[in-house]
Amino acid sequence: MIDDLSFEAALGLLEDVVRALEAGDLALDDAIERFQTGMQLVRMCREKLHFAEQKVEMVMATENGIETRPFEVKE
Repeated sequence: MIDDLSFEAALGLLEDVVRALEAGDLALDDAIERFQTGMQLVRMCREKLHFAEQKVEMVMATENGIETRPFEVKE
């Protein structure tokens, strides 16, 4: 089941789905099935990333106690 996959496993399967769809060698029914699977994988990966972002909120000690700061990506 897709929900039981790790993020890395789901991402790997999603990459396989994209490659298969981009190759254009699938029958229409197979392409639709792969697309649906891909969309489920995208949703699951998005949810896992959102959860990870929430967990990564940094708790910083300050003079006044504990301060929570959201995770920020620096480019």
